[in-house]
Amino acid sequence: MDAGGTRTRALVAAPDGTRLGEAFSGGANPNSHGMDTAAHRLTEAVAAALDRADPEAREHLTAAVVGLAGVSALADPSVRTRMHTALEHAGAGTGAVFTGDDEIAFASGTPDPDGAVLIAGTGAIAARIRARTRTDVADGLGWLVGDSGSGFWIGHRAARASARQLSEGREIGPLTRAVLAHALPDGDDLPPRERARALARALTAAPPIGLAALAPLVGRACEEGDPLARDIAARAGVHLASSVRQVHEPGDSIPVVLAGGVLTRSSPVRAALVHELGSGAAVATAGCTAGAAAWTAAVRAGADATDRRLHAAFTLQGGDQG
Repeated sequence: MDAGGTRTRALVAAPDGTRLGEAFSGGANPNSHGMDTAAHRLTEAVAAALDRADPEAREHLTAAVVGLAGVSALADPSVRTRMHTALEHAGAGTGAVFTGDDEIAFASGTPDPDGAVLIAGTGAIAARIRARTRTDVADGLGWLVGDSGSGFWIGHRAARASARQLSEGREIGPLTRAVLAHALPDGDDLPPRERARALARALTAAPPIGLAALAPLVGRACEEGDPLARDIAARAGVHLASSVRQVHEPGDSIPVVLAGGVLTRSSPVRAALVHELGSGAAVATAGCTAGAAAWTAAVRAGADATDRRLHAAFTLQGGDQG
């Protein structure tokens, strides 16, 4: 199971990686959604995936792993009990293991036990992994004081650059046009400075984290040659590389797994990051995170963790990121 902040995906697989059943529900991070909502969504996804796999799937289940966003909440015994009970009600037995979503993201990109993972989606965090367990982290401090290079960070810079270009009366470029089309589609008749103020009002009225929706516009504007967008992408790469360096020793040959929409869907930011890390970095791309959770469960049940073909069977089928 890959239980994130916006979506939960449950996958039932055979020991050889064959997918037998899967199902989805809403986000199940107990920190952001609350214990009861998270537990309900976990039960919903797991029960549906087991039902789709086989009527007797519950009887033959040998191991279960949940990559949980907000896994720190399980330090509270009441939350841990509630989440385990949710899995039991779904039919996943009593031996399920909860682990961090960063550990599962790392496992989706490599079967190696040691390395680092950088997740850049709405937020951003880098983690050092040893023996498939997180031992150190960098950033992941949230949009208000951290998450440098994240989708929110990029979107915030895009909004500021666009408003500045308008308020200074300069000719607007592809990025500003895209931001206006997204956030202020009816402001074409306004003078530039008034348009800048209207854009600011529209963005301020929405939840701050919604600025992350502007991040994909930066990648597209880069492809059109917009200098503002290219500068934002380059600076995002610098910040993300700095986070990686805090958990990854220079010259270390261990893999660095890149995960999250900013790095898997925005080639300019990824390119900037890889450039900053240097040609010697062993960069890998995250695969299917739900498949990685299933692979981790298979390893716990006795599968050969060094079998790269088996790892690929779990993490590459379906081709998405869970």
